[in-house]
Amino acid sequence: MHDVAVDIMAPILPNEGLGGFRLRTGIIEIQRFIRYLEMQSALSYKPYNLFVVRYMLENDTVSIDVDVRNGKIFQLMAGRAYQGLLFGTIKVGMPVKEAMAFDPRLYYDEVEEVILCKGCPGVSLNVPEIDPPPELVPEMVIDAISVYIAEIDTYNAQYGYW
Repeated sequence: MHDVAVDIMAPILPNEGLGGFRLRTGIIEIQRFIRYLEMQSALSYKPYNLFVVRYMLENDTVSIDVDVRNGKIFQLMAGRAYQGLLFGTIKVGMPVKEAMAFDPRLYYDEVEEVILCKGCPGVSLNVPEIDPPPELVPEMVIDAISVYIAEIDTYNAQYGYW
């Protein structure tokens, strides 16, 4: 029927994947599964910007971002219904201060407006507010966890070459 299955219990792996999906996979490799979900009305999609299409699985479990220039998955986002863990302890819906207590490498980046992990490229934690005052971030909950290709910020990646 399809090539992959969504595993909302799968671990969240920075720069690798989540939910049974792997970063750097060509959309053609999972197209049967995407088509199946669409036929079941379990998927929506939209252009995110000029070069990105975002596929959103039902029930706010997983979002898949594909670079249309090369047809590959460059970011996966675990939403509110996702149950898998980052680093074996951190999950969506958890208070930020609790996550920071589990892993002191976590810090809020005011420029990117996400929580990053020192020395661990390819992962970010989102909070529900846009541009919150940094002192309020620890009191918020983790709204989503994203894994992405570590090379995303390179010159070549900005043009779809990765």
